[in-house]
Amino acid sequence: MGLKFKCICCGECCRKISDEGSSAKGLPLFEWEVEKLKELATSKNINIVIKPIDCVFDKKSKKYFCTGYSLTQEPCPFLSENKCIIHKNRPIVCRAFPVARNPEFLDEVPSLSCFSNCPNFDFKAFLRESLGLEEGKDFNLPKEKLREKYTKTFDEETMKNSFKRDSVLSFFDETMAALSDKGLIDIELVNKIPEGVKVIPFLEFLVEEGFMAEEDKKKRIKEF
Repeated sequence: MGLKFKCICCGECCRKISDEGSSAKGLPLFEWEVEKLKELATSKNINIVIKPIDCVFDKKSKKYFCTGYSLTQEPCPFLSENKCIIHKNRPIVCRAFPVARNPEFLDEVPSLSCFSNCPNFDFKAFLRESLGLEEGKDFNLPKEKLREKYTKTFDEETMKNSFKRDSVLSFFDETMAALSDKGLIDIELVNKIPEGVKVIPFLEFLVEEGFMAEEDKKKRIKEF
């Protein structure tokens, strides 16, 4: 039958929301999830801290924008008595757990970095037994077979949401690459934002610079 991931509601993924070895700290959010999370926090009288991540400076427009945000508190402030109190409205990264990289978007050999940490599932065994990954052995599993192996181990909702999340990230990357190739933007990654500088979300940047209509932005968010 093979390995099957099943959440046992231990709450560990909510207590430690930053994966070991990851440069990004906290729970990653998309721009349209931020306001929703703030509203939920206010309604439940919970204080949350959200900061921009993956920040970029565009030399042409002289503007700073970001492609994501992070809920920085650990454990997650929405964890109460070992349960998520916003489970029906949780962010997409939580819905996709523990798949951090959907196989459809993998150009490299699957590894432990493609998953979020869960102490109750043996990811090494999944790579070895389900995918046939062995040291010194070539990995040539076709994309179709790879998808099949994943869907046998992780449920439909997990796979659907991991695909959706990676689709958004892919859209962001492709859009920035296309604009850069056309010379419309000249960007550089920023490790530290200067004091007092305004950082706007990526889709808002596209609208402000005339690269996307407001209606198209709303349509994109609805699709996402």
